[in-house]
Amino acid sequence: MKTLLIMRHAKADYPPDVRSDFDRPLNEQGRKDVPLVAKLLKNFGPHPDAVSASPALRARQTVEGLATTLNLPTNALSFHESLYLALPQTLAQAAATFPDSVQTGLLIAHNPGLEEWVAQLTGARVELPPAGLVAIQLGCFSWTEIEQTYGQLLYFISPRLIKAITQ
Repeated sequence: MKTLLIMRHAKADYPPDVRSDFDRPLNEQGRKDVPLVAKLLKNFGPHPDAVSASPALRARQTVEGLATTLNLPTNALSFHESLYLALPQTLAQAAATFPDSVQTGLLIAHNPGLEEWVAQLTGARVELPPAGLVAIQLGCFSWTEIEQTYGQLLYFISPRLIKAITQ
């Protein structure tokens, strides 16, 4: 069985000098939240074997923050243009490209596609805030089967919840 981690990029800024949504960076809160989520994954798992993400700046910075804390090698990270503001079917197609040697894959992208995809996979309606993370146990043994499978929601966590339970 495969485990899928779905994460929304951390909180982004709206700097006046940045014209493109694609080029929006993380804000101060987003930069603080990424290590919280990374520490949770490091301490409690599941630990991702590979990460596939949107190349938008805020998603890329989220990946970089996670990779540092989780000691993920650069060859475990990939960025795909198709994940920028992707629909659920496109997200599933991206996850299907994880090699079968990957037991736990992490996909980082944007709403509303992520929330819709979680609902399709699990039947759960989740409001995924910035840096929110969902863990799903999939009913498949190969990533190529992801579009034909359902999953069980293992957990849903947000930076706000992590802060509340660790203080």
